Amino acid sequence: MFYKKLSHSLAVVLFAALSLCSVSAFADGAFELAGVSTPVGEKNTFFATEGDIALPVTVVHGNKPGPVLLLTAGIHGDEFPSMLALQKLGKELRADTLKGTVVIVHLANLDGFHEHRLALNPRDEKNLNREFPGDKAGTSTEQISEFLTREFIARCDFLVDMHSGSANQKLLNHVYSPFVGDAKLDALTFEFAKATGMQHIVMYGERPRDPQNSISYPNTAMTRGKPGLTTEIGHLGQRDDVFVEQALTVAKNALRFLDMIAGDATPHPEPAIYQKVKYLDSHNDGFFTPLVTIGDVVQPGTVLGEVSDYFGNKVEDITAPDAGIVMMINETPPIRSGESAVAIGIRQ
Repeated sequence: MFYKKLSHSLAVVLFAALSLCSVSAFADGAFELAGVSTPVGEKNTFFATEGDIALPVTVVHGNKPGPVLLLTAGIHGDEFPSMLALQKLGKELRADTLKGTVVIVHLANLDGFHEHRLALNPRDEKNLNREFPGDKAGTSTEQISEFLTREFIARCDFLVDMHSGSANQKLLNHVYSPFVGDAKLDALTFEFAKATGMQHIVMYGERPRDPQNSISYPNTAMTRGKPGLTTEIGHLGQRDDVFVEQALTVAKNALRFLDMIAGDATPHPEPAIYQKVKYLDSHNDGFFTPLVTIGDVVQPGTVLGEVSDYFGNKVEDITAPDAGIVMMINETPPIRSGESAVAIGIRQ
């Protein structure tokens, strides 16, 4: 596989090649985003607006040339640790020492955030991470997707889309390293994933390769030749300080990997690489009771949880089809037929 063969020197060459556009953009002076100009060596906080869209954004435009890193939280409005981490990062970064430009989208799904919704935008009941590259004339979610594609992804070189578990989900922290069949891009993306310092890395090639049907936010970057990661840090709709600090560390490791701030990225000493994640669905409506927890190693046939009807009678066991590690649990009782109850990561 490509991710076993990439040397550090090749990673450096690939990084340099993909950063050329940022260096030329730096030479042009101010960084333009959504009609707002940020001069060289300055930090700017503002709402990026268009029509009914208003996204809280921080741009830190460094004094020295370098890549453009896009960090985004709140694609799902109920996933809080990365939002709080990026608030901290935005305050800490200094334009006078930064190489390149950092663009922070603090909260991409503002309506979902204020309506306390699990993943969806209440204006149209759509999942922002399933509507890319979007439609300027479409529904609210489709318009946000198009705006992010046109104004933000188009101006970045690297993307980290930062998530966590919703109020019903218990998650093992992990990072998705997508691949789209471009050997150099896929290899660089894997190096980028390792550099985050996260232990659990999922190789992810299930999204379409068509830029006009990219579906998810990071895949939209990948189909446009730009490494795009998804991180999952924290769970159960919590704002735990430990999760916030972990998300902040990942963001800083991304900056160090790209040589945008001082220091070296710190990859995990024992990375665990997964070839895929299997989501195991309930076949019944009712109550779900987990019998394992995140991080548990399971074997084929292990009973992961059970579903009971509304009277308390067990109607289904959910079992592991393969050996793996538990990466997600539906921790709260409500379950619908077709809804994922457990997810397990399958190692190479």
